[in-house]
Parts: sequence; C-alpha cells; structure tokens
Amino acid sequence: MLGLGKRRQALLGVDFSAASIKVLELSRSGSGYKVEAFAVEPLPDGAVVDKECRDSDAIGAALVRAIKRSGTHLRHCAMAVPSSTVITRTLRLSSRLSDSELEGQVIVEADQYIPYNIDEVSLDFQVIGKNAANPELVDVLVVASRREHVESRVAIAEAAKLTPEVVDVEAYAVEHATSLMLEQLPDRDDKPIVAVIDVGSAVTSVYVISQQQGVIYTREQDFGGRLLTEEIMRRYGMDMKEAGNAKINGDLPPDYAAGVLEPFKQSMMDQVQRLLQYFYVTRPHDSIDQIFLGGGCAAIPGIDEMLEEATGTPVMIANPFRNMPLARRINQQRFLNDAPATLTASGLALRGFAG
Repeated sequence: MLGLGKRRQALLGVDFSAASIKVLELSRSGSGYKVEAFAVEPLPDGAVVDKECRDSDAIGAALVRAIKRSGTHLRHCAMAVPSSTVITRTLRLSSRLSDSELEGQVIVEADQYIPYNIDEVSLDFQVIGKNAANPELVDVLVVASRREHVESRVAIAEAAKLTPEVVDVEAYAVEHATSLMLEQLPDRDDKPIVAVIDVGSAVTSVYVISQQQGVIYTREQDFGGRLLTEEIMRRYGMDMKEAGNAKINGDLPPDYAAGVLEPFKQSMMDQVQRLLQYFYVTRPHDSIDQIFLGGGCAAIPGIDEMLEEATGTPVMIANPFRNMPLARRINQQRFLNDAPATLTASGLALRGFAG
C-alpha cells in the first residue's frame, strides 16, 4: 500500500517522529491552499526508535489526542514510511505492455532487486514516461518497503478511526512540500537543484531534489535537537521536560549561549556539511543552488545565516505555508514556530489534491 498513484480529495496528513506526532488538514483556497486544522502531540520516550513503531498503543493514543485538538473532521489520511526503509528502482519495460501485463512484469523484475521475499513487501509503481534512449521502452519507478513498516502505520491510523488512503515515502512527501517553497523563490528557474535539510529531534535528513527529476539523493544521520536538550539536562540538573521547556522559552542561565548553544550549533554545521559532502562525492558534476532548512532546530535564531556562511549556498528557513491563510482556530504564532518541522505532514496533506 505505497500509494504512488492513489489520490483522494482532502486527506489528513499524519506524520510522526521520535518526538511527536503531527496532523495537518489543507483545503483549496483560490489557486493555493488554506490551513484548516493542525496539531502537534508529544510522544513518550521509546515510542518511536530508529523510525520503528515500538509502542503502537502510545502512538495511537497520541494520534487520537492530536486529531481531537486539531478539530479536523477528516477521516481519510495519508501517512509515510521512512525513506531509509524503502527500496526504489527504475525499470525499463516495453511500452507495448497492457496495464495488467505491465503490473505482472514489474513484480517479476522487482523480485530480482528486492532482498526479501516478494510476499513480505508492499510494492507500488508508476510509469514516469518514455525512456530517453529508446522510445520503445518506458521508465517505471518501483517503490517497495517491508510490509511490517506499512502495516504498523496502517494499524495505528485505524486504531484512531482513520482510513489510510495513501502510504507515501517521506522523501516524496518532502518533495511535494518543496514544490510550495520553490514557488516562493523569484529566481527558481536559476536553481535547478535544491536541498532540504531537516534537523529533527533525533535524526538529520538531507533530501536533494532536482526540479526536473525529483528526489535524486537522500541520506540520514543520527543527530538532532535532543542532544541539545540532554546537554541542558546535564549542565543544569533538569529533567527532560524541564530542559525542553527551558529551551523553548529561553529560560536558561547567562552562560547557556556560549557554553551550550554555540557548541551545539557548530556541531550541527559539521554534521550538515558532512551529509552534503556525501552528495558531492556521489554526484561530483552536480551543485546545490538553494538550501531549505527545516526541522525543530531551524527555530534556533541565526542558524540559517550560520549555515549559509558555512556552505556558501543561499539558505531559507523552510516554510511551505508562507502567505497561506490559516483557519481562525489555529494559533498563528505557534503554527509559524512549528512550520519548519511540518514538511512531511504538509507533503502528505497535499496528496489529496494531486493529479
């Protein structure tokens, strides 16, 4: 159930990470979109570990609370599996195949590339178009994930009385959100390749996206804002909740900026530059023309200027909702603070309007 081609009007985007679960509802507003409902609900430690659902009951309960707090009435949703759990291949198949023949051939061909029994995976495919080198062939994108990754998310949604219409891949959801951010660039045509860097609670993810080809590179690193919270705990004798609140509210001793925050920021720069270097090693002829910085750590004041100086690439704080109207029930300031960490949820909500 990897819904590359399945769409339904108005889907609730549901995204969860190690720290929280987010739900987002969008609607059409003229030629753009409007944010109708949104909520973030924290998850207990250990509920999600290495992007695996370890405590489905706790995640499901948090999802129920998030749905209630958001005020959404949608019951059909889109979710995503982590990019690191997905295998993708582009197959070249005969353009003369019927739809049923194409599906059968995809399964036969995919079985050669997937290191699991074909019965153990959820698989979907989409015809990209004619092959550039041979018009007698079509390029077919095949996406597969272990069935357990998909089924665990479906079970959580169904326990919250939601119907999953689409199970996407995080990288593709971020690509959908990036399309909105590209519209904000006056010189987007001069920036064929952009990178989205999402520095979350436990993981930093890099998605490199070509405006012509879509996602061309992804990589993750175990690094995130939780390390900053843990250092606050250690240095100032706080528990996790106290440290998290102090970090958000800025209620910390005078030595915090120089002794804790600045070293963390420098470590973040080092991690991001390392991730980008991996991209340049694998694709030495490509260059990144723009960086969108997302995740909870994007809220650190001045972090975008620091990253721009470190990389020599223009950096913009990721916000797919810029100039997007908000429903009255949404706290505007709180939502804007959360926007950089809502890329996956926004991409999932957009799936209801694709195609």
